[in-house]
Amino acid sequence: MKKIISEKFVEKAILKHLDKKGWNYNVKTKGLHERGCDIVVTDSRNKNKARRFYIECKGKSYAKSARAIADTIFLFALGQVITRMKVVARHAYKYGLGLPEVSAKKALRRIPWQAARHLCLYIFSVDDKGRVTEYSPRDFKKSQRS
Repeated sequence: MKKIISEKFVEKAILKHLDKKGWNYNVKTKGLHERGCDIVVTDSRNKNKARRFYIECKGKSYAKSARAIADTIFLFALGQVITRMKVVARHAYKYGLGLPEVSAKKALRRIPWQAARHLCLYIFSVDDKGRVTEYSPRDFKKSQRS
């Protein structure tokens, strides 16, 4: 039986993934109806604790129009992340979209790799088993070539 990929499911999978990579200092998450990014986490290996990841998560839709929603759900997340961007220190802040696998693939193809590189934008693709694939700005370029 396939697991329902809710926003909280995506969030938990990404937090687990980031923890393994050392992004586990000063973790902040928000509730479903709270304002701000879903995940804000600091790199524990950085002695000044200046490097941060701001990640907006979205779950998978199971409505009758789910295919159409999957086509655009990443746009909502992208808009939310962009409105919260801080331009204080270049490359100190990284931004991410936490998306179900179907939406993540669409986002990889549709967000220009130049924009992803300039914005330090990453995509975290979560499958129905909770496995996370992290796509860096470099991966946007690779996926848009094919």
